[in-house]
Amino acid sequence: MLLVYIIRYAEILYGLAYYIIPTFISLSILILFRNYIVTVHSIDKDPDILLLALAGIVPSYIVGLFTGYGINILAITPSHIIINVTFFLSYYSLLELLRYLFVKRIGNLNIGTTIAISIITIFFEIPYTKIVVANPRFILEFLSLLATSIVYTVMAARYSLAQLLLVRLSTIFMLKLFPILPNMEWFINIQVMLVSAIFQLSVMYMIFRQRNKVPHSRNIIMPINNRLKPLSLIGKTILISMIVVFSLMLILGYRFLVITSTSMEPTLKVGDLVVVSNSHDISEGDIIAFIIGSKIVIHRVVEVTHESGSMKYYTKGDALDHRDPWEINAGECLGKEILIIPGMGIPLVYMIMFFGDYISSIIATITFILALNVIYIARELV
Repeated sequence: MLLVYIIRYAEILYGLAYYIIPTFISLSILILFRNYIVTVHSIDKDPDILLLALAGIVPSYIVGLFTGYGINILAITPSHIIINVTFFLSYYSLLELLRYLFVKRIGNLNIGTTIAISIITIFFEIPYTKIVVANPRFILEFLSLLATSIVYTVMAARYSLAQLLLVRLSTIFMLKLFPILPNMEWFINIQVMLVSAIFQLSVMYMIFRQRNKVPHSRNIIMPINNRLKPLSLIGKTILISMIVVFSLMLILGYRFLVITSTSMEPTLKVGDLVVVSNSHDISEGDIIAFIIGSKIVIHRVVEVTHESGSMKYYTKGDALDHRDPWEINAGECLGKEILIIPGMGIPLVYMIMFFGDYISSIIATITFILALNVIYIARELV
């Protein structure tokens, strides 16, 4: 597998040799290990395999209903399809054989070994250049790939290699080689991959619970878990309550903004959470949030004028010596401050410093939450 990886990503092959040589080596190795690949079960005798494959494919195509679909450049001509199908399917078959051998070698998995095997197989799936030149976007992509890899590691422990290959290769074909693919931005694709992983693990969890194949765990951690259950319940209650309150406030026109600069000190410090109300009753001295270009600014109103029947606001940061060089129209104003929660946004500030902007930080937060859900469900299965 290492040899195939090096040949594939070393950028020493050109033209059809890039596809033919790794494919030839992959197929040769698979033939040597053919005894591991048993006869593929028919779908009517193994419907849960079909469910697992669909759970990994359907979310992407559902999102495609909103993002649109496009032609896959890997499937433009019949020759393209033949070359790429042979290349991808042989490579991923070899990758899944490696995963299967790891799982069978270790035997009884725990969540630690499951993650370790999943990470090892990921390194054979992505170019070495991405690993060497890691960036914030790659970290999020890595988490989504890890979630997908965890799914197949759990499958390798629960199913035969033939069943694992059936799910993995059908998913690869639909997501990489099918002529019509969803048009998704990279950050949407990451979330879809994570949701698909959660769906697949949830399907496996329900299947094995229904068949009584997932025993209730009894270990040294259980007494600690029992003692922490009340705390866990309180934590979940608080989290759900906060989500409900935040959602209602958003519907009612409130916004939650985090201070990321020192221009309003000492009134507003970096990391403070500001709740803004969508109000047009603004006067001098109020703190307002408004849009300048692609940024949201929170400053204090120092002058209000009426020009041509419309309101215009002039602002200044409390820590600045001069008034801002712009005038704010009523349509650019998001509202005025009604509540300040000191320090509540500090975690988001650190994420913005690392990921570069507010949107990427929100995407990262969602990614981390979904990835933790994947690990939690996988732990129950292994």
